[in-house]
Parts: sequence; structure tokens; C-alpha cells
Amino acid sequence: MTKSDLVAAVATKTGCSRVVVENVLCQALSTSSKELRAGRKVTLTGFGAFCVSTRKAHSGVNPKTREAVNVPEKRVVTFRASGKLKKLVENK
Repeated sequence: MTKSDLVAAVATKTGCSRVVVENVLCQALSTSSKELRAGRKVTLTGFGAFCVSTRKAHSGVNPKTREAVNVPEKRVVTFRASGKLKKLVENK
């Protein structure tokens, strides 16, 4: 499902215009992104939680040349599905 598919589906279910739904979705994503950038957790009850974690620096291997490389420490976004979402997906 793409962003435009999601907007269309929500607009159909709610009776709101696609423009309004797209604006709300864009603002929700923008706000969530800002919170994650600041290192805070974003929890959507019944869906899951997004949070930022730090991956430690480690050594790796370039698969093309088989040369050892140092991979620097970096921050990554992780998602943890809620129990409700897990059960919903499990019992399709």
C-alpha cells in the first residue's frame, strides 16, 4: 500500500476529502519524525511503537572486495508491533 492508497482508503472510510486526509497524514508523519529525531519514542496504541536506538560501531566486510571495513556507530529507527497487531496479522 502506498501513501496515496492509504489516503484514498481513509478518505473513503471517513467521508473526508482526500486533501484533508493527506494534510492530516503529512502532519502526523512530520510530527512523528521530529519526535524521533529528538530521540523520543512514538507510540500508536494498538499498532506499535517507533523508537531510536544506537547501533555500536563494529567491523564488517565489503562483500565485493572481501576487505575489512569499520562501520561507524549510528542511530536507527526501530519498530515494535503491539500485541494486538501481532495477533491480527497472525490470524489472517
